Amino acid sequence: MSSHRKYFLLGVMTSFALLEFLMLSYLQSYFGIYFSPIIFFISSLGVSVVALYFSVNLSEVKKTTPTSKSVYYLFLPLLFVLLYFGYSVFSKQPIDYNDSDIFAQVISPSEWLLKGEYPYQTVVLPSYSMHNTYLPMQWFPFLLSVGFGFDARWIPLLAWVVTLLLFIKYSGLQFNLTKEGRGKVAIVVIAFLSVFVIFGFIDLNSFDYCVSLELLPAAYYILFTLALLRGSWWAIGITSGICLMSRFSIILLAPFLIWYVWKRFGWNVLWKSGATTVVFIMAIFVLPFMTKDPQLPYKILGNYDSGAVGEWRVHDWQEPGTEPYQIARGMGAAIFVKKLYEYDIKDGVHHLKQAEIVLSLLVTLFLIYFSHRNYSFLNRDWVLLGGLKLYLTIFYTLVLIPYPYLFLLPVTVTVLLLLKAYADIFSVASLAKEA
Repeated sequence: MSSHRKYFLLGVMTSFALLEFLMLSYLQSYFGIYFSPIIFFISSLGVSVVALYFSVNLSEVKKTTPTSKSVYYLFLPLLFVLLYFGYSVFSKQPIDYNDSDIFAQVISPSEWLLKGEYPYQTVVLPSYSMHNTYLPMQWFPFLLSVGFGFDARWIPLLAWVVTLLLFIKYSGLQFNLTKEGRGKVAIVVIAFLSVFVIFGFIDLNSFDYCVSLELLPAAYYILFTLALLRGSWWAIGITSGICLMSRFSIILLAPFLIWYVWKRFGWNVLWKSGATTVVFIMAIFVLPFMTKDPQLPYKILGNYDSGAVGEWRVHDWQEPGTEPYQIARGMGAAIFVKKLYEYDIKDGVHHLKQAEIVLSLLVTLFLIYFSHRNYSFLNRDWVLLGGLKLYLTIFYTLVLIPYPYLFLLPVTVTVLLLLKAYADIFSVASLAKEA
């Protein structure tokens, strides 16, 4: 691929990514409850399409030197500012179970487990009671905050920052900071965008940020992606288990991921990583919890469906004639499906769930076909990143309740794509080919 085309496509990807970030923050719902979800979807889809184009047109860049210290000098101050800003926001709003049930579902089981009690008890809230809907890796880390007595919201924020730094260090990114200043400009742009997406979300959605923990599963997916790029069987196995035991959205992409690991790293890595995943899930969920309550997974999944039905109805505190608040915030396809199923909300939720499963599986099959057809000249890093982004775009667009904070996970993958794109295109090896 010519250098001019690479720069053009990088500009296209960056533009789509910036639009995606803005639609999750400062432009959220700006274009109305019907156009905003479409624009957000197009921006996310655009990022994945450019990434998949790179997978068949961009040569793989091999890591030859460690990441420059200058990269850390740029990222660390920005990430420190993000940490301070995040803290300054949540410190003004103490955790209150009247605001949301999210932290009740991670703090309560942590407290019970530390007391030696069964953690999947009924969670009692000020106005109602509910079964815990969270799998273990959604609440295990909060054993630290409960045990040591610090604010639980430090954990998701710190996890995201630390795992992003680990991705920069270990994923083989090769930023060139010398030739003609282009590399320096590139790294400044990507560093700013990487922090901007989280900063903007917190700034516009301070309440959602204070009552949610979505940066934690986003951090898990950073580690999962890093493991798949590096090919360590134990890292793939453990991070797969972690993701499946938190936000299990990745499960429908499993056939492609299995194919990818097998073709890239071989049968030995595949079976070892698969066995590690099974052992991990058995150790942290099946043996300690499911043996006491075999119906636990069904209870967790059932809560999602019943919760969706409630959120698809207008709340008492809303103005008459308005659409349900959570599905009318500029994210996802739920608002359109709800309009089609005004007569039967439960039927609409059921059909959207079916569409999510079918279309996600179709994306998975497409990725296997696409990769197999082009494997002789495939950039394996990019087919993984582009495929993951495409899958998450479809899956989250069709999520039953499109809470804005949920989309922090797929936009985090966009951050990884931008890091990889700028590093590959402005790498020492890539620029040497131009010369």
